[in-house]
Amino acid sequence: MMSSRKFMSVIIALSFSVMFYTSAAFAKPLTLKCAGTNAVKQSGTIQMKEMGSNIEKLSNGEIKIKCFPAGQLGDYTLIYEEITKGTIDMGVIPIPTTYEKAHYIVYSPFIAKDYNDAEKMFKNGSWLFNTCAKLHSKLGVKFLGFQFHGFGGIGTTKPVNKPLDPNVSKEILLRISPMEMDSLLLKTMGYNTVTIPYADLYTSFQAGLCEGWYGGSAAYSYEGFRDVLKNYYALNIYAEAESIVISEKTWKKLSPDQQKAVIKAANDMSAKSIAEAEKIDEDYMKKLEKAGLKVYRYTPQELEANAQKVRKEVWPKMGQYIGEDLAKQLIKEYSSK
Repeated sequence: MMSSRKFMSVIIALSFSVMFYTSAAFAKPLTLKCAGTNAVKQSGTIQMKEMGSNIEKLSNGEIKIKCFPAGQLGDYTLIYEEITKGTIDMGVIPIPTTYEKAHYIVYSPFIAKDYNDAEKMFKNGSWLFNTCAKLHSKLGVKFLGFQFHGFGGIGTTKPVNKPLDPNVSKEILLRISPMEMDSLLLKTMGYNTVTIPYADLYTSFQAGLCEGWYGGSAAYSYEGFRDVLKNYYALNIYAEAESIVISEKTWKKLSPDQQKAVIKAANDMSAKSIAEAEKIDEDYMKKLEKAGLKVYRYTPQELEANAQKVRKEVWPKMGQYIGEDLAKQLIKEYSSK
């Protein structure tokens, strides 16, 4: 027979086991804040929320994602700063160049000719993906992938003079972001420019402080400015892609299985965004037309003059913004694409 001492030891061991599994079963899920800048009903926000649901499912409910779209936690520069600190866990945002100028590489003008090029360049594991992962890692951020929205064009309140000829003045004042490369790029294409924060852009249109804006796809022009714009030019100047990122501080709190769940959900979101981008881009251009804007679509051949001038005059100067070595790698990797 079992001695009373051994019997008590077994009882104690069983008690601890029950306590452990009970606490594990009823442990509160880890809730992560994921910030975005897209409008609530925009496809980018819908995809972000789907990613959150997938993370919860793949982690067996151990992780819940609370999404904050439409800049509810600040603009993308502030969000990224908070992610580096770990005060915001995740983001699906444009990446500012404030902390690392080389992040501009994502917005390199005329980097892709069409959606087939974009699919190869922005997929997980590509040269661009791996390069961005290294840049984010230096700032305490883990890069999970791209959310592809389409190609960036120009929205205006008045017609642009000869938009397909980069050698003439466009006779329009175009809003650009604080990114230094934007000024060089748009002036090379014949535009006068003014720097205005995105948060002030709508009121700037109303006040007549600018006559157009560069920095968004058809979706952004529709969701944010359709009632103040008159024209949209699908010039495919750059690939419109946001980044899916998570704070390294948050990442280290996750178990290996939880990390796999996050990676899988982010990979699925990235692949879906690339696959759906062309259709979404065209859908939004149709929405712009229904909203009363005149939309200009162009063939790759019609866009070639702009692309060639930018590649010839702007790409060689990109080293001063993203670093000479990285600029050379970019030209080597994509100049013939």
